[in-house]
Amino acid sequence: MINFALVAALAIADAAGPTQQSALAADDRISRALLANDTATLRRLLADDWIVVSAQGGYDGRDDILQAIDTGVWTHTQVTTSGPRVVIYGTTALVTEHATVSGMSHGKPYTNIQECQTDVLVWKDGGWVSELLHESYSTHAQTNC
Repeated sequence: MINFALVAALAIADAAGPTQQSALAADDRISRALLANDTATLRRLLADDWIVVSAQGGYDGRDDILQAIDTGVWTHTQVTTSGPRVVIYGTTALVTEHATVSGMSHGKPYTNIQECQTDVLVWKDGGWVSELLHESYSTHAQTNC
C-alpha cells in the first residue's frame, strides 16, 4: 500500500532544497529501498560511481551491489536506523546513524548486525544522491552509533 502522505512529505522535503530534513528523507528512502530489495529505486538514489565501504573491510561499487540484490545473493529482511546526526556542507550532507540490519548474503543469514553508518549525500538536479556509504560495526547504544 502506498502511503501518499509520506510520498507527499518526501517530495516537499526535496523541494525545500539541501536541508537536514530533506537529507534525512533521502536517507530514509535509501533504507526503505534496501529493505524492499528495490534495485530500480536504488538506481535513482545511488550515484553511478557510488561505493559502500564495508564494516568487514574493502568496498563494492553500485553495479556489483545492485546485481547481488537482483540475483538474490544479497537480500535484506531488516533495515532500521536511529539517532541520526546530519551535517550540511553547502550541497553535501553527512548522515551518521546507528543501523540494525538482517538478511542473507551468499546463502548465509545475518541477524541484527549493529553498525554505525555514514551516508555521503550530494545535492544534484533538485535532489539528494548518495555518493558513498561507510559502515563500521557498533557496540554502542543506538543513540550514539
